[in-house]
Amino acid sequence: MTSEREEESYESLSAQLAELANRPVGDRRGDRLRMRAVAWLERVTTWGPLGPVAEVGWQALRRDASIGGTVLASALAYRIFIWLLPLALTIVLGLSLVASTSDVSTSGLLADAGITGYIAASVASAAETTTGWARVTGLVVAALVLLYQSYALLRAVRAVNALAWRLPVRAPHNPPRATLLFLGWIVGFAVAAASAAVLRAHLDLPLSLLAGLGTYTLLPFFYLALSWWLLPHRAEHWISLVPGSMLVGVAMAAIGLFNSLVLFPWLARQEETYGVLGVTAGLLFSFFLIGRTIEAAGSLNATMWEGRQRRTLAR
Repeated sequence: MTSEREEESYESLSAQLAELANRPVGDRRGDRLRMRAVAWLERVTTWGPLGPVAEVGWQALRRDASIGGTVLASALAYRIFIWLLPLALTIVLGLSLVASTSDVSTSGLLADAGITGYIAASVASAAETTTGWARVTGLVVAALVLLYQSYALLRAVRAVNALAWRLPVRAPHNPPRATLLFLGWIVGFAVAAASAAVLRAHLDLPLSLLAGLGTYTLLPFFYLALSWWLLPHRAEHWISLVPGSMLVGVAMAAIGLFNSLVLFPWLARQEETYGVLGVTAGLLFSFFLIGRTIEAAGSLNATMWEGRQRRTLAR
């Protein structure tokens, strides 16, 4: 049975705005501006097709606040950052083994493979000074740590989605299989998201814009597969998970544009001023936005599914 607290979370946006509109208006300028803003929001959120959209958005925000979405996004950002370190080390050490059989340096091989960035460049400089069995041992250890961190990240994503759906937080049924599937998924997701910047760098307008948009259209399908097979939910059909997947695709496109235009140029300046601390802060902020997107997608799917369930019971 639905608890009283959950019933309160279903309070409509129109009821909230009506309560604000009925409050006494003072003589101060701030009170008058507040009432004008409330009246404008009431007209917008009750106008035609925007009414249902605004109501769903309000319910999702209430659910997000009830489970501490900001805290969960911060935890996901930390887990993504920790997962990225053994991934970069595994890739760089693997490429360094290939480079040791040729005349190409590790840094050059990374550039030819399209792998750039602050973490890859830092690890590559250390990998070039490691030779022999130390490189092989480092690669094996890095691969094992990567598998463990992939499982830890999967547990974190599952926990966030379970809280959004108000389900118990449980481990996957088959952890080794789920870890390998999740590792393949997240690598494919990262490659698809990063390929947009590579295509924009090698193509001219308008082909670069079309190619970038084409790569971002793959992201909703990636997240839909993850939500349906690896994340906890109550949906009976995969169509119920499409809204959150579309939100992830749109948000990742916006985050990628923000990184290219704002974050990466800012990181280049802060590296000279603050060193590795400035770079780390910028990366964690980008990962926080990704964690916020994942949490919001779960809340949106759960909110829309519960809305359909209530309408079905009412009929």
